[in-house]
Amino acid sequence: MAETDEEGEAVDNAFDLWLRRGLHQLYDTVAKEPIPEDLLRMIEDDRKSQQQ
Repeated sequence: MAETDEEGEAVDNAFDLWLRRGLHQLYDTVAKEPIPEDLLRMIEDDRKSQQQ
């Protein structure tokens, strides 16, 4: 039974690694893009209205 658990854990770890790499390939460039000024302004305006 312990051998089966170890195999399952190895498969899970391999899947996690595969998924992490795939997501990085897909989204790293998007995550590194600068935040648009309009969006920053909207966030700041909302923050100010929440403080009042």
